[in-house]
Amino acid sequence: MRRSASCALLAVALLAGACAGERPSALPEVAAEPSAPSAAPSPVAPLAPGAHRLEIGGEAATVLVPEHPNGRLVVYAHGYDGRADAVLSEDAFGGLAAGLVAEGYAVASSDAAGNAWGDDASVDAYAELAAAATAGAGATDVFLVAESMGGLAAARLVEERRIEGLRAYAGIYPLCDLGSVYDDFRESVDAAYGPDVPRALAELSPVALDGAVPVLFWASPDDVTVDKERNADVCAAQVVAYGGSAVVVETDGRHLDPSNFDLPGLLGFFDSAVG
Repeated sequence: MRRSASCALLAVALLAGACAGERPSALPEVAAEPSAPSAAPSPVAPLAPGAHRLEIGGEAATVLVPEHPNGRLVVYAHGYDGRADAVLSEDAFGGLAAGLVAEGYAVASSDAAGNAWGDDASVDAYAELAAAATAGAGATDVFLVAESMGGLAAARLVEERRIEGLRAYAGIYPLCDLGSVYDDFRESVDAAYGPDVPRALAELSPVALDGAVPVLFWASPDDVTVDKERNADVCAAQVVAYGGSAVVVETDGRHLDPSNFDLPGLLGFFDSAVG
């Protein structure tokens, strides 16, 4: 995948009503109006409040900056078929993004090589996103939230210490064992890894996750897409074995069930992580 040190601003739209204490019902659409090359900011240029579509490390990215920042940034690792603009949606994680922004959090996401299943390209993309968005949003504390497939990249980001200032990792039915979904997603995993599939299955089944930061997972025993016992429970047990803090909240229903998207629980977890 392409890798670049430049961070080109493609478009900006202000977030309406995203001040602390409010709950916006929707996030703004971002018009595709490319800036002139000469006007493109550096990766560390301050970002004004609003929704910014960027290119970071050769990948499309979206950064939401609140009207009243609290110095905290959430980096979101998307699930299968997810993209950077998922944070602009009212559905799934997009609903959490609106609530986080209303509480003063900046939120950043990336295409991260698409359906990359935790490969090197996706991990690099999230690491570059975190660095650029931390500088752009003026954040001091960083939090990682992964949904489904994004759990593989998230665990690697934690294990490899790729995000400076990382305080906690939250997973929404996070994938921790590539082998547990390989039969159902064989074609996609093969496309991501090519001849390296055997190595990926060996190294990511399960992916390593130590106790570097506290973790909180939401997962349901009725989820037949990402099995709770082989994924969230396994990664949480790894963290505990290293002496770290790990909690698995048992939710209801199948994959994507609304019970997995818990804004009050997420905010409380982040607050506890920074004391």
